[in-house]
Amino acid sequence: MQPSIRLEDLIAEQQARRQELDRHGVYFVGEITDDQAERFSKTLLLMSMAREGNPNAPINLYINSGGGSVGAGLAMMQMMDEVRRLYGVKINTTITGYAYSMGAIVFQAGDRRTMGAYSTMMLHSSSWILSGQDEQIFEDYAKLAEHYRRIVAELFAHRTGLRTARWWERFIYSGRDRFLSSAECLKLQLVDEVPGLNVPAPDSPTQGAITGGSSDGRGNQPQS
Repeated sequence: MQPSIRLEDLIAEQQARRQELDRHGVYFVGEITDDQAERFSKTLLLMSMAREGNPNAPINLYINSGGGSVGAGLAMMQMMDEVRRLYGVKINTTITGYAYSMGAIVFQAGDRRTMGAYSTMMLHSSSWILSGQDEQIFEDYAKLAEHYRRIVAELFAHRTGLRTARWWERFIYSGRDRFLSSAECLKLQLVDEVPGLNVPAPDSPTQGAITGGSSDGRGNQPQS
């Protein structure tokens, strides 16, 4: 009869694994929520303090994400900028499977952006669910949505060096889900490197893709 596994041993093993990942500067990004953003920010701060002034010890973010809260994602990106400014660290991003919506936007914040040959990216408009009858609420959230669109479009224009922010705003917020293969992302300069791309990659999940949030009305973030 095999000995039973104690809960305390499982917790200890998980904590040891997390500490080892932190020591090596490795963080995995999944669903992007307020809790995830807070946990990410605290961990990133500690990792950065341990690597102050050492560009040869980068932090590596592995993204396999279907997206999430726009506000939470922007908070994560803001913290990435902050620790770069304070501690001079380098932060690389890698898509290990897929990065959709806000996951694709956070990916762009990496110093070195890498994705696998069989990974995919998806860009689309944020979704909102508003309740209430006050017309001003809808007008205010329309302004906030426009603000988010401008931030994202400027980011993509800056990181790719390809096209204008206005072009990227039309491309991303076209009303469709744009699924992009790694080869298409490389062509659009949305990624710096695709290791193994000499192996034939799948066709684009969305034909012609490269041509061209929820809220209760009182403060919840849109989903992207």
